[in-house]
Order: sequence, then structure tokens, then C-alpha cells
Amino acid sequence: MKILFLLLLAGAAILLFYTVMKARKNQANNPSLLDAEEVEYREQYDHHFSLSYRGYRMIGKKYLQPREDRFEVTKVVMNAVQPDRLSGFSRNDLYKMEECILSHFPYASIEWKHPIKELVLTEI
Repeated sequence: MKILFLLLLAGAAILLFYTVMKARKNQANNPSLLDAEEVEYREQYDHHFSLSYRGYRMIGKKYLQPREDRFEVTKVVMNAVQPDRLSGFSRNDLYKMEECILSHFPYASIEWKHPIKELVLTEI
């Protein structure tokens, strides 16, 4: 009986440790919990990357072209992950994201897809 109690106690300790580690990982990956003035850049598979800023998440695709002695990213196409959650998205948020993109790819032209394209094209 004593051995069974110790096994249950060890199992509970392992389960508690696993739950704490999983919660810590989810908190680190949640873009809405980031500092409001920080743009998070993440490389993804092949030619894709993601940006997170103030809870807004965008996916970008990189296009390469040869330049003199190397390949450079010359075009970046950005899409919103959840366009319906873009209420409150402003041009300043857009400029922060573009600044981050250009810091990683200085020779790239940036193309935004719907609905952000309308924000870019409207007059101030």
C-alpha cells in the first residue's frame, strides 16, 4: 500500500511539472503577451516568416533574386493571419512592422495583401 501511494505521489509530481512547463511555453509563444513596442520576427519553413506586434500576426513570403555574387530577398508579400481581428490596427503599427522587415531584408520591396493594402493606399 505504501508503494502504491509513493507511485501516485511521483505521478502527480511529474504531471505538475509537465503542466507548468507547457504553460510557460505557451506564454512565451503568445504574441498578445509581448511588450507593446516590440515586433517579434520568426523564421518559418522555406521562404516564410511571421511577425507579431501588439497581438497582430502577419505571415510573410520571401522572394529571392540573384544579385552580383549572392541571392537577395527582393520582394516580401505579407498577409494577415486573422483579418477579422485587425480592428484598431493603425498605420503606425504597419510602419513598425515594415521597419522590422527592412532591418532583416534591406533590399526588399514590401507588398501587403487585403485588407491591409487598403490601409496603405488610403490618403492621410
